[in-house]
Amino acid sequence: MSQLLLKPELVIGGEHRMSSDGSTFEVRNPATKELLANVPKGTSDDVKAAIDFAQSVYSNWSETPAPQRAEILYRVGEIIRKEQNELAEILTLEEGKAFPEALAEIVEGYDTVMYIAADGRRMWSYVSPSEQKDKACMVIRRPLGIVGVITPWNFPFSIPLWKIPPALIAGNTVVFKPASNTPLIAMKIVEIFERAGLPKGVLNFVTGPGSQVGEAMLNDKRLKMISFTGESITGHKIAEANAIFLRKQILELGGKNPIIVANDADLDVAVPAILYASYSNCGQKCTAGSRIIVEEKIHDKFVERFVKGADALAVGNGMNPGVQIGPLITEEARAKIEKYVDIGKKEGAKMLCGGSRYDDNERSKGHFFKPTVFVDAANDMRISQDEIFGPVACVIKARNVDEAIEIANDTRYGLSSAIYTRDLKNAFKSLSKIESGIGYVNQGTTGAEVHLPFGGVKDSGFGREAGEIAIENYTEKKAVFIDYSYERRPWYFGESG
Repeated sequence: MSQLLLKPELVIGGEHRMSSDGSTFEVRNPATKELLANVPKGTSDDVKAAIDFAQSVYSNWSETPAPQRAEILYRVGEIIRKEQNELAEILTLEEGKAFPEALAEIVEGYDTVMYIAADGRRMWSYVSPSEQKDKACMVIRRPLGIVGVITPWNFPFSIPLWKIPPALIAGNTVVFKPASNTPLIAMKIVEIFERAGLPKGVLNFVTGPGSQVGEAMLNDKRLKMISFTGESITGHKIAEANAIFLRKQILELGGKNPIIVANDADLDVAVPAILYASYSNCGQKCTAGSRIIVEEKIHDKFVERFVKGADALAVGNGMNPGVQIGPLITEEARAKIEKYVDIGKKEGAKMLCGGSRYDDNERSKGHFFKPTVFVDAANDMRISQDEIFGPVACVIKARNVDEAIEIANDTRYGLSSAIYTRDLKNAFKSLSKIESGIGYVNQGTTGAEVHLPFGGVKDSGFGREAGEIAIENYTEKKAVFIDYSYERRPWYFGESG
């Protein structure tokens, strides 16, 4: 494995190479700060070369029958399944999440590839009746062209596989830029596609900072779509750049996700699940349950059990057995969490556990932070409104479910939401009224399945990914009219001529 980690390269037109100027950046294990690799820092020239190659092979790839494209995806899935443990280990070493959670992410990537591969023989369109005799009306799908894929570090395996397989199965070529914190597992994705027989130049891979690689992608009009997952400020900037070219886009952005705990909730079910929703991957999820809105009748009981559970979570190196939560991704991320803990205290919220880094020998070496719970949090506090992206949960008291729904909607985000209740009326009321792209009943805000659409409203993004809508993202529909009457039709010009 060490060899795999130490030899990351750009992949442009099937050629593995260093960046055009030879520069690199470091990737370190967030649990130990040990150096994992020096990674090529791509340049605008590298991006241009990648797009040149993607353009040169587009015609051949788009004309390849979709069932043949699907065979490559099936082989990708087979490789992932066979090597899932090795892939999960790389993911844990690079991103930090606990190994079982990393393995679950690898399996999700497998599930996605296999689901999308079936679209090689599915990719539904439709035929419609014509208003005229002896005439057929139908809709066919056409690929978009070259697709730019820009992915985050917190799910560096599964999210690229939400984007790349549907783009490829639809006949597009791809330029792929991963997050600079997690390029190693991204490189493995590209290698797997190569081993599965993907033609050279169909999938190109350029690592490097968004200010160079990302900007160069956005500024090249040959890219017909940008699929981006990341934080909302960057998403707004990408949307502005895409508007210049009237470019298609998918933007999956941030979240400040509410979980309502009603008076009739089963706390034996709710508390462990909400702990997972709030603190898995050290809270570094756009779907993390960071606002827990509890009816006042059970508020104190819930808080007591939730704080006890947060205190008991096993935090440590994700490769160690029994660890539930790994480190934050960088020292900058930890400094941000510390800033928000100070903000929460100054705003008047009460911190009941956590709020600091660890000082023991092992965890002091990495970017670890204690799971933190704030209570007496008002919804207008910054800790209740800003996406902190760390192991910080705010418990907010509500008089009833109706007020809880109002609080849930009082945010600029709208990605995921959940309610714990045994009352069907309250369950369906929350599903109907909460402004979010995803809704759960008696499950936390995480755990989406690959055959359903994923995405948010408001500042949480634009469009949906996964499920049957994935093909919609990466194709254009073309209306087709076939007149087989072989008759002269008068239309609007009469019989003259």
